Amino acid sequence: MQFIDLGIAALFVIVATHQAVGFNPGNPNGGGNGVVILSALLAGLSIALRRRLPNTSLFLMIVVITMDTATNVSPIADAFVAFPMYQVASIHERRRSLPALAVALVCFTAASGVYRFSYHSGGLLNPALVVAIAAWFVGDSVRTRRTYTAGLAEQAAQRQRETIERAQRSVAEERLQIARDLHDVVAHSLSVIAVQSGVGRHVIDDQPAEAKKALAAVEATSRSALDELRRMLGVLRRDDGVPASLAPAPGVGSLGPLIEQVQTAGYTVDLDVRSTVVRTVTPTVGLSIYRIIQEALTNVVKHAGPARVLIEIRDEGGTLVVEVKDDGRGTDSGAGALGPGPVGADDQDAHHGIVGMRERVALYDGALSAGPRPGGGFAVLARFPIENLVAS
Repeated sequence: MQFIDLGIAALFVIVATHQAVGFNPGNPNGGGNGVVILSALLAGLSIALRRRLPNTSLFLMIVVITMDTATNVSPIADAFVAFPMYQVASIHERRRSLPALAVALVCFTAASGVYRFSYHSGGLLNPALVVAIAAWFVGDSVRTRRTYTAGLAEQAAQRQRETIERAQRSVAEERLQIARDLHDVVAHSLSVIAVQSGVGRHVIDDQPAEAKKALAAVEATSRSALDELRRMLGVLRRDDGVPASLAPAPGVGSLGPLIEQVQTAGYTVDLDVRSTVVRTVTPTVGLSIYRIIQEALTNVVKHAGPARVLIEIRDEGGTLVVEVKDDGRGTDSGAGALGPGPVGADDQDAHHGIVGMRERVALYDGALSAGPRPGGGFAVLARFPIENLVAS
């Protein structure tokens, strides 16, 4: 495009110079060949610079046309004001291009007035005025269209970025949910299996009936864990043509089998439900309550030793309270309470479990506390705002 401007500028200089050769210096309305050649050179320079220095280009063209009009030199440059005026209007906002147009109009009008006063002929209307105004409108329209198009492109790009971010957040949330459920299922089941296997190993020689009972508990717990893992994996694989399992997710109504599993490991577990709200919660809330109780019982099996466990689900004003407390020895390092100190494999698992419980409660704007009890043992206390739990 720069070569096109140079070609136009060269052609303009050649035509203007040719006209200057045939100019009659004796004409009383003339201005001389020198003025024509100077105007041609300045106008050509203006055209050549219009893309790199649009403001300078327009200034030069205004000077040329003003000088030509006032001295009655050939008006060949009048039409060429369109080039720099269009360029300025197409790249600058109106607050910058309109003053440039106003300066051009004032200069052209003043030059026309000087010509009329000097030669007593002609009017104030200069063709360059019309050309400048038309070029400004075209350039401003092009700039407006470019801005509009760029805005549409930016909006489309922003929507695409937001779509990608939402997809990434959904994937991250889904992965976190899967990690929570896998931890709850695997950690609880393996803890019960480990305890029952240990019992069976110690009594198999002296008390085969007790060993048989322990192995039966191991089998039942293993089957339950496998069924739940199959249900989860079935949901993950539902797009491969294999129907997913339609078994309902566990909830508050599934606490009975969960408690029985822990009781078969030698723990005394009591369930006290004093809540009317818990019967009306959504399935997702019921699953969260189930997982919290499951994780709390898992920690009891891992860390409490021989203990008695009490599970309470009660209403306190506008809050649904889920509390699991035991009278065992608790965790040795305090990892279950998210305390400081070195963290072993079991403690790290307890840490992750309580983090998962806290995240589940936070989904409903609730709060969770977990730590040693003053009289011994450990307690997990979750508080759910009732207004966020009941299905609308």
